[in-house]
Amino acid sequence: MSTIPGQAIRDVITEALTSAVRALGVDGELPDLELGRAKGPDRGDYASPAGLKLAKVLKQAPPAIAARLAETISIPQGAATVQAVGGYVNFRLTPEWLQRLVGAVSTKGPGYGASSIGGGERLQVEFASINPTGPLHIGHGRGTILGDSICRLLEFTGHNVHREYYVNSDNTQTKRFGASVYARLHGLEPPEGGYIGEYVTEIAEAARRDLPGIQNLPEEQAEPKLRVYAIQRVIEMISATVARLNIHYDEWFWESKVWEDGLAPAAIERLRESGYLKERDGATWFGPALEEEDGLGEQVLSEDEDRVVIRSNGQPTYFASDLGYLLSRFEVRKFNRVIEVWGADHHGYVPRMKSAVAALGYAPEKLVVILHQMVNLKEGAAGSAGKMSKRAGRFVTLDELIDRVGSDAVRYFYLLRSPDTTIEFDLELAVTQGNENPVYYAQYAHARLVNVEATATERHPQLPEKADLSLLVQPWELEVARQLAFWPEIAQDAAKLLEPHRVPYYVQDLATAVHRFYHAGNESSEHRVVVEDVNLTRARLELCRAARHTLKTALDLMGVSAPERM
Repeated sequence: MSTIPGQAIRDVITEALTSAVRALGVDGELPDLELGRAKGPDRGDYASPAGLKLAKVLKQAPPAIAARLAETISIPQGAATVQAVGGYVNFRLTPEWLQRLVGAVSTKGPGYGASSIGGGERLQVEFASINPTGPLHIGHGRGTILGDSICRLLEFTGHNVHREYYVNSDNTQTKRFGASVYARLHGLEPPEGGYIGEYVTEIAEAARRDLPGIQNLPEEQAEPKLRVYAIQRVIEMISATVARLNIHYDEWFWESKVWEDGLAPAAIERLRESGYLKERDGATWFGPALEEEDGLGEQVLSEDEDRVVIRSNGQPTYFASDLGYLLSRFEVRKFNRVIEVWGADHHGYVPRMKSAVAALGYAPEKLVVILHQMVNLKEGAAGSAGKMSKRAGRFVTLDELIDRVGSDAVRYFYLLRSPDTTIEFDLELAVTQGNENPVYYAQYAHARLVNVEATATERHPQLPEKADLSLLVQPWELEVARQLAFWPEIAQDAAKLLEPHRVPYYVQDLATAVHRFYHAGNESSEHRVVVEDVNLTRARLELCRAARHTLKTALDLMGVSAPERM
């Protein structure tokens, strides 16, 4: 067992705890020992209610079990001390191990915390995939940033990730979009339910220029051409917007492709042969979903809902396209897992899609859907009142938000909350240059670390090549090191659980430790990084480098820059 950078110290302690439990004579499957971060510094850094968990198995009092475990546990390299408190076993990272860790992290650099837990698993992450009928608005930005940060975390932990945008090209909304462009081309109002934003008129005028004679064609011939042209223009807009957030897609996959390649018909035929499709009221329905509704006693169903595969008029639904898209991903391109990021308003579609995956012959857990809530602009920002609508031309674009606060603030604030909570985006706070702004607070910590390293080089051009890290004994120095120790498990948990919001929480903790370390020097000159003692300066400089590398890595996984000057 090794404690090299990249392996979470929590895993090392877990292995030692498990070995001790076995040494006490516990065989077979163990209960969850629930090793986690201690709830307070007085309880150490990690704690496990192992005594309570094993009381029934060993038929002893929890405090006695915890005491026996504390005597038995051996932590490699003296990384932690062990103490029994009641039925709990507490672990405290030792100063000596933290000192050694600083040197290892500094040497490892930006790669510290990366791991191979993904084992090269081929994953597709399909995110945003908004109907390409207009610019991205602030609500769309959340899924876009969430999806990209998930990709970054998965790559950091050894997964093979493919980023994809699914371009809906043949559904009801895109056809209304094409009809709206056609109407504007002829100086008419869009049809009912169409799109009226100014961008629609701009696209129509561009089509007049780029598609000579398009205005002379009857609507049934012009609309499909205008639709494809308009979607392509919108994709260019979306691509440019996400590029401002340092986001790219490996592929823009058009819905039409699943029909051109015969995948949607093949999926439908497979379900039909397997008995999963049923005829009702002249339409073809997905059986499991229909049975679910019948079980609730609901007899009146709309053909526009996602349970229908082929409408009574013979036209396929978007669910039919999705069936073909599932075959493309699992059968043709052979992704091991597919992760989709959707708005919370699509929650009802999740069980249907998982049922479809199972009906096509794949394990439903291979489809992972992450739902996210809405975004609201705080304090009556322009356009924030009322529900946003691309069709009505009433929305705040993502570009407008980036123009106002910058891409770093947009990404940071969107990742600050778990997906299942609504975001109140505070515009005033996002542009504040003060510690209350979490973006500024984190970036300033990085800039401070860069600055003290530069100052050290100026003051002491001939610093010792090797740092004597045993000189790092102050509580604030060891607290920075302690935060560094937590980083690998943070990165791994965020990737395993697909929860990027864990990263900004960690960044806040590390930045707080860095600022405290820096302010200690302001309060007393002997605690500054750069002092007369070159050996002490060199040791503190090593701590700065380790913290800087880790802070930058964490910010990178959020897609946020780490400036060297503020």
